[in-house]
Amino acid sequence: MAYRSTERTEQHRAARSAALIDAGLALVAEGGFSAATIARVADRAGVSTGTVYTYFPEKSALTAAVFERAAGIELEMVRSAVAFGTAARLETPAIQRLDALVRVFGSRALRGRTLAMALLFEAADVGVERERLLFRRAYTDTVAEVLADGVVEGTLPSERIDLLAPAIVGALGEAFIRPLSPAADGRSDVDTVEVLDSLAAACQRLAGFEVASADPSRAGDPAGRAPNTTTALRPPTT
Repeated sequence: MAYRSTERTEQHRAARSAALIDAGLALVAEGGFSAATIARVADRAGVSTGTVYTYFPEKSALTAAVFERAAGIELEMVRSAVAFGTAARLETPAIQRLDALVRVFGSRALRGRTLAMALLFEAADVGVERERLLFRRAYTDTVAEVLADGVVEGTLPSERIDLLAPAIVGALGEAFIRPLSPAADGRSDVDTVEVLDSLAAACQRLAGFEVASADPSRAGDPAGRAPNTTTALRPPTT
């Protein structure tokens, strides 16, 4: 008689798979993808290495699943901050939503530097690289919606959004190489604010928004920083 999977066994398999991914994610957050070996994932999850291979036949399948989980969380936080795909997004000017996107993305990356470096830059297997490409496209779609709304509201010119959106996503990712480096671990809260201020203003200018001057005599900011235009949208705190 052929074995038939029951709902209970499927739930058990799903829970065990999720636990292994959680264990892998914790290891990546501590030491990057190189730290998430099959043996260490098994030890962290309290199972044998054979059990890990039962759910993930090769390491690349596990690391791709870990990347998908971690990057999915980050994407959801960013999209929530800009009300992506909802009618509610239109209640907030596009320039403020782009500001919120940069600040949520950046502040979370700076709080979890090791994980951010792994997700953005660490050399990994083909499964992770494939997931990176998919999530890069998802971020591009998120930025493109903001820019399209800016065109509709009249705050952006009718430029090539299909070119500008990936340019902003690419520039934003590359801009964090230095702030996320080990040499920046002692960065103060003031430094973090300045990084986010600068990147938010740079992305707004790249998009084509009119951004207030950072000149203290014109902007009224004694530190000379670009103003934080995020008022209606607040970054999630979780």
